[in-house]
Amino acid sequence: MTPTRPLHASLVEIFLEVARRVDGAILVKQALAADPDLVASPRLSVLAIGKVAFPMYEGLVATVGTDRIANGLLVAPATRFPADPRLTAGVTGLVSDHPTPSDRSVAAGRAALTFVAGLTPTEPLLVLISGGGSAALAVPAGDLTLEEKRATTTAVARSGANIGELNTVRKHLSALKGGQLALATRAPTTVLALSDVIGDDPGTIASGPFAPDPTTFAEALALVQRLAPDAPARVVAHLRRGAEGGLPETPKAGDTRLAHVSFRMLAGPDRVPEEARRIVTAGGRRAGVLATNTETAVPELATAYGERARHEANSGGAARVLIGNGEPAIVVTGNGSGGRATHLALMMAREIAGLPRAAFLAAGTDDRDGACDASGAFVDGTTWARAQTAGLDPAGALVRCDSATPLAALGCLVRGPGSSNLLDLHLLSIE
Repeated sequence: MTPTRPLHASLVEIFLEVARRVDGAILVKQALAADPDLVASPRLSVLAIGKVAFPMYEGLVATVGTDRIANGLLVAPATRFPADPRLTAGVTGLVSDHPTPSDRSVAAGRAALTFVAGLTPTEPLLVLISGGGSAALAVPAGDLTLEEKRATTTAVARSGANIGELNTVRKHLSALKGGQLALATRAPTTVLALSDVIGDDPGTIASGPFAPDPTTFAEALALVQRLAPDAPARVVAHLRRGAEGGLPETPKAGDTRLAHVSFRMLAGPDRVPEEARRIVTAGGRRAGVLATNTETAVPELATAYGERARHEANSGGAARVLIGNGEPAIVVTGNGSGGRATHLALMMAREIAGLPRAAFLAAGTDDRDGACDASGAFVDGTTWARAQTAGLDPAGALVRCDSATPLAALGCLVRGPGSSNLLDLHLLSIE
């Protein structure tokens, strides 16, 4: 008798195929093939920033060739920096850090500032931006230190701030973010972006170094006072001074100093569920909607997903895969291994415990979920009981924000190619 194929296996296959289809190099090549005028200039200066800097650059070179690259600077986190980058003459690669900015992030930020400032109005600049750029380029504003900036943004993030709130604070503690890097150059600038934020706001992707910023010092100050009440005194003083008009605001929409910048979004979070639906239906199964661009807190989302799983399991019908995506919020209560995807997966293991033909996967299209080197995890109706039987204390792991540890012990972690960064995919399979 042929053994029954694990239900979660098809979810892993769907995720991996989605990740392959949204590879950064592929998305750049597709965009340039559809609109060659995006890089019409015979010679280009290139600045690539973020987790997908190298794949995006590879897509550019594969399309236009190396002869048209006059010079360039590529900045990527250490986890996404190729062992052998094979850069052409005139192009430099710098290792940075993510998710916590480091001294290398400051050095990379200063290098980016020097690079763009050195270009003339006759030297076209092509900027390739992806998620992770906020930590990759981290030059503190004024006389603030990296430690002060890092302590504040870390506290805000751990308090459950969404990406918009976090970036409001980042921009007003930075010398580059919120359109300020664009102010450093008069070169005609084209930005090609991969969005890791819901809504594809150019001002939020990598904290918008080349985009106008709708947020203010006053908003940043209010967020810090609410979410990081123990923030360094010099940070609070800096934000208060800006809110009182003592510091120049970040450039806003309509600012003529940004007139030299044009922006093109190549793909965003919506691309991920779209590709998943194509894959599911091509395989002959029904596809349904689980959630769309959700930012619901992980515990509440797990409860909602669990109710949906039980309803679907009791309703009969053909095999189906429900598809969701987003960036669920999580309040970090420990220093364990894992992130929002593994935390959601482990919570779902508890929600679907005992459902014999239910499986769930949560994973991001990059290669790291929070504090673990995996994209996410899959679970099924047996996972929670197996974790308990093995003495892995899954309930305690959730309290400690250590979800990746029991899931790794059970072989439930998922590792994708990590060549893009378009938020998380959620798949719920019912047969």
